[in-house]
Amino acid sequence: MRFIVNFLFLFLSVVNLSLVSATQNPFNIKVNINKASKEELRKIPGIGEVLASRIVEYREKVGGFKSIEELKNVKGIGEKKFEAIKPYVTLDTSSEKTNPPHIKGEVRNKVRTDEKRPRIYQYIDDQGVIRYTQFPELIPEKYRSTLKEVN
Repeated sequence: MRFIVNFLFLFLSVVNLSLVSATQNPFNIKVNINKASKEELRKIPGIGEVLASRIVEYREKVGGFKSIEELKNVKGIGEKKFEAIKPYVTLDTSSEKTNPPHIKGEVRNKVRTDEKRPRIYQYIDDQGVIRYTQFPELIPEKYRSTLKEVN
């Protein structure tokens, strides 16, 4: 009797573990489907060489994925496969630094070097505390002798 109880417990634990891993991302793998190479796509459980190639081909053909659900348009990815790989894919572009969409042309995605940094000044007050400001003209007259530019 004890053997049967232990077996059932072990069996239910394995079934529960497989259900959890099928619906979650236990290794916290997130692959950006708009940038990933075939090798990176193959890191997703359930994506092999052929399916990775199809994803890259589709992406190049349409100019990139607009939503994750577009993966269903790739041959070989149905509803079941999509639900299995969904936790592993992203369209995340937060790591990219881009200019706002209203900036057009060559200026877009370039770092501006002609901007000046604000000037920071420091002075020491009556208690000997160092204070910082961008507006030295607002410092009381008695502290102006200790005023220095920091940068």
